[in-house]
Amino acid sequence: MSRGKCLIIGFGSDALSDDGLPIRLINDLKAILDPDKFILMTSPVGGLELLNLLDGFNTAVLIDTQLTSKRKPGVIHKFTPDNFEETFHLSSQHDVYFHEALRLGSEMGISMPDDIHIVAIEIVENKKLSFEFSGVIEEKYPAILAQVRLALRKIEI
Repeated sequence: MSRGKCLIIGFGSDALSDDGLPIRLINDLKAILDPDKFILMTSPVGGLELLNLLDGFNTAVLIDTQLTSKRKPGVIHKFTPDNFEETFHLSSQHDVYFHEALRLGSEMGISMPDDIHIVAIEIVENKKLSFEFSGVIEEKYPAILAQVRLALRKIEI
């Protein structure tokens, strides 16, 4: 069904300030990327929900946020499952962790992507009820979008 296309998922909630950054990125990327090559969607959760989302794709890019306080806000960090650092939505304390979801998917015979990339963006705020980004993230948004587009170009599809 989706073989040959790259799935790009943005995780977060646009009602929680910077947590909605991946949602806005996906909306802007929809206007830029070729729909014959990419399927773009958003999701508020990861965990076991990932299994249904990833089923049938060869390549997936998961865009999420981090609040590590080790990096400057707006900095993009790229991972694969081999060097994954926890992000806000790919694992859940109430569900399963990212690697456990991938393992269960493989054991259940679900057609999981061979090529998974994680783009994590350092943010400032993710608990404030607001449809507005923090000032730092709003100011850096054009550069963040450009960095994400550059990261996508480097992924062979």
